[in-house]
Amino acid sequence: MSKKSLNRKDAQKYIIVSRDNGKTDQEIYNELSEQYYDKKSVAILITETITSENKKKYNIYNNILIGLIGLAILFKLFMVFSLTIQSGELWILLFALFIPLLAGYFIYGILNYQKPIYRFCGIMTGLGFLQNMRKLDSTSDILINLIFTVAIVGLSIYLDSAMFPDYNPKGLIKESNGDYILPVNN
Repeated sequence: MSKKSLNRKDAQKYIIVSRDNGKTDQEIYNELSEQYYDKKSVAILITETITSENKKKYNIYNNILIGLIGLAILFKLFMVFSLTIQSGELWILLFALFIPLLAGYFIYGILNYQKPIYRFCGIMTGLGFLQNMRKLDSTSDILINLIFTVAIVGLSIYLDSAMFPDYNPKGLIKESNGDYILPVNN
């Protein structure tokens, strides 16, 4: 059989089905590394694919995170609309349309349990708060923003580490023959 480039979508489906059938991550890695060229990408994909147990265990927290992001965006849009009305500058409103697009990207990634999105969401939320801090006038606006920011950042980082405990691309152990040894998780 000839090897091919990694098809992430198909490989991820195979990982999920194989785990549900009782295969270990190492067995899955051995099978996929026979099909695909890049063994490191296969190992990383396996460690960044959520297990069914973790998906069930953290589902409520994942939904809370999605709800918090949605509420934070609604709050920010309300602030932008009121700022646009006060200032009369339409470009602020046009720029504000970028915020829901970014939030939609985060929500889509979190709904699909995409590992890289969680930490990125937390970082961008924290940076967004710091950037908007000087623009906020009232203490209540600052407090509401701070509560959303702390909740989203904290939950994002918590879920990132709890749902994907074996993800460590720089710490993958490699055998002398070039194969990777994955942590035992099942």
